[in-house]
Amino acid sequence: MGKSIDTIVAIPAAALALALLASCGDSGDSSDAAEVAVPPPGQLFPDAFKGVCSGAPVAAATPYDAAGKAHKALYFETYEDDFMDQSSELPGDWTQAYSPEGDALKAIDLVVCARRTAAVQVKVCDGYENDDKPTQNKVNWHTATYALTVHEATTGKQLAQTTLGATGTDCPMFMSFDGDSETVDRYATPSDSAVADFVRPFFAP
Repeated sequence: MGKSIDTIVAIPAAALALALLASCGDSGDSSDAAEVAVPPPGQLFPDAFKGVCSGAPVAAATPYDAAGKAHKALYFETYEDDFMDQSSELPGDWTQAYSPEGDALKAIDLVVCARRTAAVQVKVCDGYENDDKPTQNKVNWHTATYALTVHEATTGKQLAQTTLGATGTDCPMFMSFDGDSETVDRYATPSDSAVADFVRPFFAP
């Protein structure tokens, strides 16, 4: 694997915030640790729903009923070459959090997907530090276009589609790099409000 070390670095303006984050950690006292729950066999995890974005079904989920008034969704965005669960960006009552007890994600009947379809590099972000020392790390920052879709969880059937632009140009404050001279590509993502506006008709009373 080599000798590169995964480091968390921040631009100078964020140095204090980074220190505060680093101070929040494990106290090291295992005597108060809670018992780890053993997931039941066949339990659904968020990653089981990523394939729905490409039309794959999740038979164990809840069938979608267009006339129903209570729906639960998971939301995935393109990250590198895969999808990442970003369901926390949805309004809380629209989604269902994973729990190691029971099978909470069986309640999911909708899957929302933001697939990146195009990108344009607009700037290079630098000035990152590691332990208060300057580095050569850089971020190639891109604006992007996404195909936003809504699917039935149990069938993969697409129910709605639109195109969203992500035009944010702020450099990431916190980044993870391998070593002190890595350059990585990162992309703007759709705003939470834009995603919610598109998906809202499925949840409106």
